[in-house]
Amino acid sequence: MADMQSALVARLAADPSLAAQLIANGKTRIYWTKVPQGADRPYLRMQTVTDLRPQHLTGYDAGRQTRVQVDVFADTYAQARALSESIIGAVALPATVAGVKFGRTRAEGPRDLGEDVEGVGFVHRLSMDLLVEHSLA
Repeated sequence: MADMQSALVARLAADPSLAAQLIANGKTRIYWTKVPQGADRPYLRMQTVTDLRPQHLTGYDAGRQTRVQVDVFADTYAQARALSESIIGAVALPATVAGVKFGRTRAEGPRDLGEDVEGVGFVHRLSMDLLVEHSLA
């Protein structure tokens, strides 16, 4: 069965500007919730914040709007910013991917949340919320 999370990862991985920076040796650096320890930067971490299920008198609507937090981790601010803008571009228009029909996705942010990490140095982190309209195709 199709699910929004897998389809969103596939959608982002298929975007040429993101794939060039986030896919190496056949492995993607787009993670859902948990990032492997020691993951190479840049990478994306995504997690569901809210998953509204609109309904009417006879039950749930087929369409949903899910708020997904996307955090971009990179070595430079410029790289993090470029990835953030590429993400927005990749999801702005409606598309059907892996059995999920995406409507236009609205972006809020990014917010600057970089920090010093012991033994690593300063890691640039930009965080944004994507309001993803979707339904099964």
